[in-house]
Amino acid sequence: MAVKSNLFHSVVYVILRFVGWFLLLKYTFRTDKVPKTDGPFLMLCNHTTESDMIMAMRASGRHMYFVCGEHLLRGKFGPFLKRFIDPVSIPKGGGSLSAVKDMHERIKSGFNICLFPEGSRSFNGETKPLTDATGKMVKLFKCSLVTYRIRGGYFIAPRWGYHFRKGHAEGKVMGVYSPDKLKAMSPSEITALINKDIYENAYETQRVEMHEYKGDAPAEGIGNFLIICPECGAYDSIKSEGDRFFCEACNARGTYDDYGFLKSDDFRFDSVYDWGKWIEERFDSDMDKAEDGLLFTEQDIRLYEIFEDHTDRDI
Repeated sequence: MAVKSNLFHSVVYVILRFVGWFLLLKYTFRTDKVPKTDGPFLMLCNHTTESDMIMAMRASGRHMYFVCGEHLLRGKFGPFLKRFIDPVSIPKGGGSLSAVKDMHERIKSGFNICLFPEGSRSFNGETKPLTDATGKMVKLFKCSLVTYRIRGGYFIAPRWGYHFRKGHAEGKVMGVYSPDKLKAMSPSEITALINKDIYENAYETQRVEMHEYKGDAPAEGIGNFLIICPECGAYDSIKSEGDRFFCEACNARGTYDDYGFLKSDDFRFDSVYDWGKWIEERFDSDMDKAEDGLLFTEQDIRLYEIFEDHTDRDI
């Protein structure tokens, strides 16, 4: 349900935006500003770090309501988020008709919305393509559309990693589209426009710009994504410590440098992106060859049901 007044939330937004300025100083963050629009707008951004919300706030001086994963409202900060920010919640990994209705009601009430439509941060630094459902939603809202691209965020906080790094990040307003322009476009055309505007391949950009990203233990956690060794084919064998990573099965070794690249005399790939793309192909091939369709198992899985008040119950 849309809020009746955003005065309190607007004040909180101004405070958080000011605090965010200090938090982003260590990343040398620079951003374009969202220009004034006639009426409310929907801002769509690529998703790179847990600080993306702060980066988007730095781009817009006008208050925005954010869309967040419903799981955040079940955490210990859930009551705080609900009281002071009142985000639109959406189930992690899926769509939600109630969330779309909530966004629509807020926009009709004159409020702005910021959404990271990928739903989760990228593991390999490449923006995931959106489906035509996004274009249909934009047409339904009948408001201005702002597209915003964040660059450099992936190397500040790789999703697979455990530590933040200091380095360059920037935000760019890629497009501001009026309701009249969007009305004349089909959902697929709008989706294609959004995909083009917010697309970022972190490694393609980094190979050209080569910014430094310094931090503690930059390789730690890399095995969360690089789940297959390209040299021996072992699963879940890549371990890490500090800036080093290695395969427990074949002892191949490498390091993760301050530019986000992999240095090794043993491994064939120089980037997490290229290694990850190889894993996708290898995984599909291994699945086709598996006689019983089973490559690995997980233990101690919890299955539970989530309710509208953000509580859950074991099934």
